[in-house]
Amino acid sequence: MSIKDGTTQWSRRAALVLAMVMGMLIGFAPVSLQAEQPLAMMTVGYQSGTISGIYETTFQIDHKTYSLAPDAVLLDRHGDELTAKYLKVDIEVRYHLEKGSQDRIDRMILLLPE
Repeated sequence: MSIKDGTTQWSRRAALVLAMVMGMLIGFAPVSLQAEQPLAMMTVGYQSGTISGIYETTFQIDHKTYSLAPDAVLLDRHGDELTAKYLKVDIEVRYHLEKGSQDRIDRMILLLPE
C-alpha cells in the first residue's frame, strides 16, 4: 500500500465520520432522542398531574376540578392529536391553563401507557 492509498482511506473515513456527525446534528439522531425532545419542548409552562375523576362536563386532576376550553388541543406523548375519549382516571397528564383562567385547560398532553 502506498502513502497515497493510506491518505485516501483516511480521507474517506474522515468524510464518513463527518457525514454521520452532521446527520445527527440536523435530525438523524436516534429515534429515542427524537421522541424525548418534542415532549420536553412542548411542556414549558405546563403543570403536571394525574386525572383523578371524570364527570359529565368537567374532570379532576389531583382532585382539583377543570374543564376543557372549546378549542382545547389534546395530544399524546408523541404529539399526535387525541379526542376527549382518551381521558381516563389514573392517566398522567401535562396541561396548560387558558390565559387568565385558573380552571380551564387549553392544551393537554396525555401520557398514555405504551
